[in-house]
Amino acid sequence: MNLPIDLVLEAIVCVLLAATIGYCATLDKRLRAMRSGQDGLRQLIGELSMATEQAAGAIARLREATDATGQALGEQVKRGRALADELGLMVEAGNRIADRLSAPLEQRRMAPPPMPVKAAPQLQPAAGPRQVAPAAQRETKPASVSHPLLDLLKRAR
Repeated sequence: MNLPIDLVLEAIVCVLLAATIGYCATLDKRLRAMRSGQDGLRQLIGELSMATEQAAGAIARLREATDATGQALGEQVKRGRALADELGLMVEAGNRIADRLSAPLEQRRMAPPPMPVKAAPQLQPAAGPRQVAPAAQRETKPASVSHPLLDLLKRAR
């Protein structure tokens, strides 16, 4: 084989150039894929940033709504406590009134029944003006008629 050395060297260079061209083509495809991936990544980062801003705005609006609701609820709780206190005072006053109303009835019920009068000897009228006993000393019969409001108050206790 009598091929000149120059021709052999040029053939080797041509083969190496063909391999380099093939490698460059593969490298170009990979770089294009990476660039398109970067574009997709940029788009994804932009969307993520926008979603983060929207979430931050939503959180701020939720805080405002929570504060407003908390204030309204606090006011309602204050009003409810005031009404509960007022109702407690009314119940206490009603109990005191019921106690005052029922005390005379209880005293009358607990009073001993009048003693039967035995036949006494004939008394002679006194010589002087007749004195009438005061109303507090007179005997009173216990009231047999009950008042509906008093009955309701007794049941409530």
